[in-house]
Amino acid sequence: MQEWTDDFITNAQQELVSVVKDWKYDYGADDKACSAMLLWMVQKLNPKSDIDAVLLLSCDDS
Repeated sequence: MQEWTDDFITNAQQELVSVVKDWKYDYGADDKACSAMLLWMVQKLNPKSDIDAVLLLSCDDS
């Protein structure tokens, strides 16, 4: 894995923004639904992470 330089972080952020834009375009998702998806992914990748379940609710669930 690459060292976490400023360039690496900037590129990763740009890629993530592109992924979220694709979700919005492809699925009609809003920011809250995309945030819930990202938090769900964090939970899947790191099951010991301490994420408030309320944050995982989509806009339709709140």
